[in-house]
Amino acid sequence: MNVPHLIDRNQATLKLLFVGTLSLVMLIPLVMVRGVIDERQGMQHQAQATIAQRWGGGQMIGGLVALSQSTVETRDPRGTDARQNWRAQVLPEVDLEARLTTEFRYLGIYEVPVYTTGISVSGVVDPALLRDSAADGDLVLWLPLADVRGVRDVSDLRLGDIDIPARPLDAGAAACGIFGLQFTLKASDRARLWADRDPDDTGKHIPYRLNLRLAGSHSLQFLPLADTTRVSLEADWPHPEFIGQFLPAERTITETTTARWTLLGLNRPFAGTWHLEDLGWQQLAMSAFGLRLETPVDAYQRNERSVKYGFLFISLTFFTLFLFEVMTGRPLHPVPYVLTGAALAVFYLVLLALSEYLPFAAAFALAAGLLLAIVAPYTGVVLGGRRRGVLVGLMMAVTYGLLYVLVSAEHAALLLGSLALLAAIAGLMYLTRRVDWYGYGRSGGAVRDEGRSG
Repeated sequence: MNVPHLIDRNQATLKLLFVGTLSLVMLIPLVMVRGVIDERQGMQHQAQATIAQRWGGGQMIGGLVALSQSTVETRDPRGTDARQNWRAQVLPEVDLEARLTTEFRYLGIYEVPVYTTGISVSGVVDPALLRDSAADGDLVLWLPLADVRGVRDVSDLRLGDIDIPARPLDAGAAACGIFGLQFTLKASDRARLWADRDPDDTGKHIPYRLNLRLAGSHSLQFLPLADTTRVSLEADWPHPEFIGQFLPAERTITETTTARWTLLGLNRPFAGTWHLEDLGWQQLAMSAFGLRLETPVDAYQRNERSVKYGFLFISLTFFTLFLFEVMTGRPLHPVPYVLTGAALAVFYLVLLALSEYLPFAAAFALAAGLLLAIVAPYTGVVLGGRRRGVLVGLMMAVTYGLLYVLVSAEHAALLLGSLALLAAIAGLMYLTRRVDWYGYGRSGGAVRDEGRSG
């Protein structure tokens, strides 16, 4: 088989340089598309933040913590200054049981997962705490909670046989940078609980329990604020990401998620007693653990992945056209390359726009179909044959089918992409195995005849 001698050696080299240069130039529109993706993703994040502000943000909750207040006087040459000092002390144990129900809220075209959760908080109080706080009058029990705007309902705290209503956090404690609700045990009730205790059973604790319903978004985390913290979580979300300092001891993930944690006070990076001025919310939050509502490979992530592979797929298409040019002996003007490259670049912009309104699979199929409907007939004409256009269309259908697989893979994208690149190189090596790249200037043509030897 001989290819007509229409492209001499210098022309082939120049054409290869042109194809390579044009492939690099096509990075410019790809970078511009990437910028549009980043802009739209920023708008999505803004929508998420707006909904979180109105609905409730990422929630973080812990067991009750006893707060006591004292006055500290400092003296200097200008006089005496008195300030309030808040001391926090964790309780012996707490059980947190949460059942999380998700739904979607919308702002414009953006969909944001949010949740409501019923949480049961139960534990015990050491009677010695009632005795130790006798000189301080009322006993303040602090319920750590990241975003009180998300509180939909909260029961009274049942401590022994006493019901204590929830109140906003004391302004002095809040000024120390903590968040949540407080339950104030009056001095008279504290004294009665102390009097009603069994003096012969010094190890018997006073139980407490409360229930609340929270609204939140993005994540639900727990603080290990007890000597023993047990957490049980059930969620109707099939794509959880466990976050924070501790992984669950048990977990089951199907269409729903269940997880359990058990933590000891020894696991915390701080002691069971501290001053709020020394250890604030940010430090406490560093020991949190829980669950994030992860969306597996959303539309913008998939578009971003598509653009990352854009240079490879555009280069493969250009080299395919060049191979047709070599194998058929029909030279192509640079303009068809430029127009084809423009269509290939616009594909990613069309895909982005469609994926904001359609499921990604449908958006990808429609965008790829439009691209093939434009490029295949056009290349058939410029290559001088409908069959050649069909072959180009089939090649593009296979490569863009592969692109969809790559961008949809959650964990195996690197492996699949590497194998696909290796397969593409192997395919090009096979197709060009008989091309005599130095044969453009000889009468034998650019493709060596299989019957020739040496």
